[in-house]
Amino acid sequence: MGLWFTEEASPHHLLQWKVKRLLFSGRSPYQTVEVVDTEQFGPSLVLDGIMQTTQGDEYIYHEMMAWVPLAAHPHPERALIIGGGDGGLAREVLASPAVKEVTMVEIDAMVIDVSKQFLASHTAAFADPRLQLVTADGMEYLADVEDYFDLILVDCTDPEGSGPGCVLYTEAFHRRVHKALKADGLFIQQSGSPTYNPEVLQAISADVTQQFPVCRVYWCVVPTYPGGLFTFTSGSKQYDLLDFTPVTVPHARWYTPDVHRAAFALPPVVAQHLPESVRTGQSTPL
Repeated sequence: MGLWFTEEASPHHLLQWKVKRLLFSGRSPYQTVEVVDTEQFGPSLVLDGIMQTTQGDEYIYHEMMAWVPLAAHPHPERALIIGGGDGGLAREVLASPAVKEVTMVEIDAMVIDVSKQFLASHTAAFADPRLQLVTADGMEYLADVEDYFDLILVDCTDPEGSGPGCVLYTEAFHRRVHKALKADGLFIQQSGSPTYNPEVLQAISADVTQQFPVCRVYWCVVPTYPGGLFTFTSGSKQYDLLDFTPVTVPHARWYTPDVHRAAFALPPVVAQHLPESVRTGQSTPL
């Protein structure tokens, strides 16, 4: 039968991947880090028993998280990535010629190291001189940053237990994100599966609506993630992500301007978890 990696999506639903071999297993100061070589999607990063990214389908998540804001912001010159130690998001952001500098703040150096070793397609942009890698806590990093970034992209683990990503889902964190953005800045945060973790989407969208005049939620389908349907929540000081300049991304396998527009058409099962202003596309007066 072979070796299988199993993840519990809920007490009633398991996800499984057939594994060729275990490439790496270690314990950092923050979490258990593993890399498994799967039959379906190739080398894949697992943190605390949760599949994070695979070589086979990572492009969907990373293209949608990067190119939606890159197309909507007229001058995305300075970008901050919080988390994203596997490098896939940095690769996509740095593919934009408009981007002049990217700072990636990853708390766990082990994630960066094993990604360099086993996820070469993810980390292809790590040698780009526009990229600065910082090993630090994202919340702490933002404490002294003000009015600097055009884009902030929060590519974090889910808020499970006492993991390192939990603080990135708090009101205090979103206040620091707001402060670190320029007057016309915007940010994106992954907000998980509305099927299995609707409370995450509810909490983030409610908080962002209180702190940003424009909040939008969009989605894509990532086969690796429980339920497939996966959401992103945006907060913007000025620009609406639906008001964008069509961008052709030659290497893209998922993102297109048409996909960009369609991603904001929310099924009722997703919209029901959002504040009314987000469901109706109205700006929130602050």
